[in-house]
Amino acid sequence: MSVFEKMLRAYRTVVENSYSSESETPQQRWAKELEEARREFEYDGYQITDSLRIFGSSESRPDHEKADAELYTEALSVLLHARNQIERLPSVTRGKNEEDIRDVLLVALGAAFAGRCTAESQNGDGKTDLLLRIGDRNVLVGECKIWGGSKKFREEDIPQLFGYLTRYDRHAVIPLFIRKARPEEIVAKAAKELSEYPRCVSAAVPDHDARQYNFVLRSASPTPWDVKVALIPFVIS
Repeated sequence: MSVFEKMLRAYRTVVENSYSSESETPQQRWAKELEEARREFEYDGYQITDSLRIFGSSESRPDHEKADAELYTEALSVLLHARNQIERLPSVTRGKNEEDIRDVLLVALGAAFAGRCTAESQNGDGKTDLLLRIGDRNVLVGECKIWGGSKKFREEDIPQLFGYLTRYDRHAVIPLFIRKARPEEIVAKAAKELSEYPRCVSAAVPDHDARQYNFVLRSASPTPWDVKVALIPFVIS
């Protein structure tokens, strides 16, 4: 890939130094060309970084991997604290629908990450409930769900989350809202569905104290990639 990387750098110089009758800066001209190159490389299963490094789409990017993992952990911590506070104040969720409760989480993440978390954001094949984007990378994709039974969770909710993930997304979360009695039984059912999902790679030891359940699931792509998925249950009124 080093040959292609050198060619890209040389091409950038040509594009930025070329004359254009349009009112574009050299950087704007290069941005258009780079976007086109990225689409072509992505079709063949590769990604191009801003520094013009080329990686296989299923490979981790060492310049981002550690930072993204730390930000993901921090975002999950924010959601856990928000969950604990929500459960102490039943009036916050009483009579509210999924989107209303989602907005409470959006406020918490937005406050912690300077407004970088958005809702109903286009990503993958649709609009995801929570998208935390830092720079040019998604460090958390979240899909909120009200528990509707094991069958729905398995056949609709989990596939929906993966429909909103691109091959560059490695970290996801399912905030699961539970209104029924005996929530522990529902949490166990949801965790069981994730651990027995056909593309589940691994399931971490459940953290019952923090009530966070971590899994690694593999995408259904012909060139699959692994995604960390955290299940965070919320007991709501």
